[in-house]
Amino acid sequence: MDIPSTQKITRFAALLLVGIAVVLALVALLQGRHPAKASEVNPAGTAVGAKSVNGASDDGRVVVAERTLRAGTPIPPDALGFAALHPRPTDGYDDIAQVAGGIPRIDIPSGAPITATLLANDLSAALHPDERALAVPVNELTGVAHRIVPGDYVDVFLVLKGSRTTDVGMPPGLAQSRLLLSRLRVLAYGARDLPTATREKSAAAATVKPATNETPARTAVLAVPLESVDRLLLGAQEGQLSLALRNPGDNDQPGLALFPQPRAVLEAAPGLSADQRAALGQPANRAFAGIDGAGLAGRGDAPVSRPHHLSSGSIEIIRGAQRGHTANAGKLLP
Repeated sequence: MDIPSTQKITRFAALLLVGIAVVLALVALLQGRHPAKASEVNPAGTAVGAKSVNGASDDGRVVVAERTLRAGTPIPPDALGFAALHPRPTDGYDDIAQVAGGIPRIDIPSGAPITATLLANDLSAALHPDERALAVPVNELTGVAHRIVPGDYVDVFLVLKGSRTTDVGMPPGLAQSRLLLSRLRVLAYGARDLPTATREKSAAAATVKPATNETPARTAVLAVPLESVDRLLLGAQEGQLSLALRNPGDNDQPGLALFPQPRAVLEAAPGLSADQRAALGQPANRAFAGIDGAGLAGRGDAPVSRPHHLSSGSIEIIRGAQRGHTANAGKLLP
């Protein structure tokens, strides 16, 4: 092949490459000027893809709000969509099922990514109506050698020592132990929280501490019926609480109607109607009425002592379960 022919081929190849480059530049320019569809853009300006059939993102996008989500209101699935965000939130979600039903702590604007910090605590969401989460102290002895895990059911036993309860009606030196509350759910034990099936963090944000590195638990968080919170608080103050692990299928409960109920701290107001007196048995009202140390020690059914008027004879002195008299000091009249 002669030199002029080679030069012609080289020139032709160069022109061809220049033409291809120009075509690619035009295509890129046209794509850059093509506007996104209104249904694919949220108010924040982030393109949002359609939901997949199973509600999960299939291209690495994160779940976002498609409309304003109000604080304290459960999130419906149709209020959620997907968006490709850069950088991706480390505690974001990639599945709508992980977010649906969650309760926002604050108002979440449309287009904002849903993150774990924006949703209500999983423990509070796990509580049933008329339940409260309460922490109690535990150690190796009172916590079943730390074999308890969140999701277990426990009984709470109370030990009262006579030396600490002489002011609540128990004779000095007399101790007692009894079942205080039965079949309570464990929401958290030490650093471990109750697992959630629908609102777990994304895999990128999930961290699991090895069990060998965990600090021994010092507290257990229990789901307590509202009317029983007073008993548990007073029991922790007046005595020692111990947790007893029970089979989750065991539904046996003590028959409270078989025993006299302790006197409440607050007496019912006079002149209540029948409906109002019936309302005294509601959990919130029972919790508000409270329980004192004597009731905790099983002495709450005794009538409240009333002052006596002094006359001739002797004065009767009552100290716990002991009685004595002083001579020539007068007579007691009711």
